[in-house]
Amino acid sequence: MGVRGVGLAVLVACAAGALGQAAAAQDGQAAALQAELEKLGAAALSLQHDLPDFECQETGLSQALKKGKVKAQVRFVATVRVERAAAGRIGEDLEVSEVNGKRPSGRFDPPFMVGGGFGESLFFFLPATQACFHYSLSEGRIAFESPPGTFDRPQCTNTGAPRGFALLDDAGNATHLERRVPHEYAEQVHVVDFTAIDFAPSELDGKVYPLTAKMVADVPKEEGVTFHFEATYTGCHLFKATSRILPGETVVPDAGPPHP
Repeated sequence: MGVRGVGLAVLVACAAGALGQAAAAQDGQAAALQAELEKLGAAALSLQHDLPDFECQETGLSQALKKGKVKAQVRFVATVRVERAAAGRIGEDLEVSEVNGKRPSGRFDPPFMVGGGFGESLFFFLPATQACFHYSLSEGRIAFESPPGTFDRPQCTNTGAPRGFALLDDAGNATHLERRVPHEYAEQVHVVDFTAIDFAPSELDGKVYPLTAKMVADVPKEEGVTFHFEATYTGCHLFKATSRILPGETVVPDAGPPHP
């Protein structure tokens, strides 16, 4: 074989080696993505199915904005009780203790309120909904979006065709999530257009859950008005109804959970 022939052979060998390395790298990335989706999927299922009844202090701000100016605003402090109904769905009940720095009087009527930030906070990673999204993994971050036409699939119509991302710690747990939903889809599935959530590991009944520590939400409305909501959640702990038995009396509840 001549010098030219040897050179061609070397080039072919180098090309084959590069292709093999690229294929191995792609396989490694796919495996890492699958492992991360399994981890986040398990966390999402745990929130949806295993989360016990608990309560937190909620400190919130609700605003109606127009062209960046505040048109209406309510600051509040409340106890939010998160309870599982008989059908398994999670409900939230709010007991307001302070409105604009004062004890509440009359009806609590903020411009805009958002709930559902606990059991459904990792909804976009549920195993049953993962087929509705395209995911991409990079260091400390996993992004997701709905491919074109996804919203028309029967199993995906409740997702809202969002686009977003989650930030991950070194162990692959979600620490922050943001997502946007096109306004026309958000109205159809009754979700807010933009949501950002900070997570904090919280132990309840001997198990650690990624509970919502802060939530921010925005919804654009007609005539240039935007509803803005933000809340922080602290001091989360198990909530259990207690009762006392009086002599000659039937059981009287001290603090029974309200029906969601």
